[in-house]
Amino acid sequence: MPDVSQLGKRDPAEFLRSIAEISKAVMERKLLDDILTLIVQVTARVMDSPVCSILMLDRKNKELALRAYKSNSGRYSQRTNTPLGKGIAGRVAERNEPIAVLDVRRDARFLNRKIAQEDGLVSLLSVPMSVEGEVIGVINCYTSQERRFSDEEVHLLTAVAGQAAAIIRNTELRIMKEVVERELGERKVIERAKELLARRKGIGGEQAYALMRRQSMDTRTSMAKIAESIVLASTFD
Repeated sequence: MPDVSQLGKRDPAEFLRSIAEISKAVMERKLLDDILTLIVQVTARVMDSPVCSILMLDRKNKELALRAYKSNSGRYSQRTNTPLGKGIAGRVAERNEPIAVLDVRRDARFLNRKIAQEDGLVSLLSVPMSVEGEVIGVINCYTSQERRFSDEEVHLLTAVAGQAAAIIRNTELRIMKEVVERELGERKVIERAKELLARRKGIGGEQAYALMRRQSMDTRTSMAKIAESIVLASTFD
């Protein structure tokens, strides 16, 4: 991450406040989509950009898909996905290097020129979001007038993108951990309920599991909920 001293004339305190705002959302265990939305809102404010977006890399399909954006214009959300290595963002993701474009409406590399023309998008600064050299997405910041992005602005957006990438990766890992822990917990409850039901009815474990499964299907209730009710009922026996 670039040193804050590289931010030049921009207020370093504003940059630090923005990162703190995003970090607070992480500490409050916000959903990933909420965090992505906050990142684009904060980035748009710091960069003085009317349109800012996050494109996340889908490695299976080798393309970048829009995941969050801040825009007052109408059609930006209708943009097509960007193949890896194509367009501006696709090149940024493939090379792991920022690209600045003076006018996307006249740049043959830009894939959504019609939307740019209709929404009044002109200049673009696109930087990779990477963690330990691995690109996970791209942040795009547009202007409504021609702007030659300074080194200071490139450093700033690169810093924001680096912090955002780390936050996104950590949030994904936290969510995965919570899912695994929840699934393990549910399995333990189901096993306990199976044992209790088998003992109560004098049947085998497989028969007890089949009864729970049938009740789950008949009532359209998850096995975990059925198991919880059995365990809870056992405390009153």
